[in-house]
Amino acid sequence: MDDKRFQKVAKALSDPRRFDIFQTIATNEAGGICSGSVCQTVEVAQATVSHHLKELTEADLITPHSKGQFKYFTANHETMNEYIAELQKRLQLTAAV
Repeated sequence: MDDKRFQKVAKALSDPRRFDIFQTIATNEAGGICSGSVCQTVEVAQATVSHHLKELTEADLITPHSKGQFKYFTANHETMNEYIAELQKRLQLTAAV
């Protein structure tokens, strides 16, 4: 994972609300979770949730899927696994110094 992508994922996960939204999506994998349901899990305006969903999508942490007039989101576990592996690699190199 290159530096730019690593930092984008780290930034996306650094916001507590965004992390909560990602956690909700990642643990609710039965076909994805509707954006309306995501709004019910956090106590912020729908526009704010939309912004957080956009940031998570741009970081490739979640994938949107349209079903009729609704948008569903699923976690991109591959990106998260790559991020975790890269984080471990970078921390091991730092610890060795």
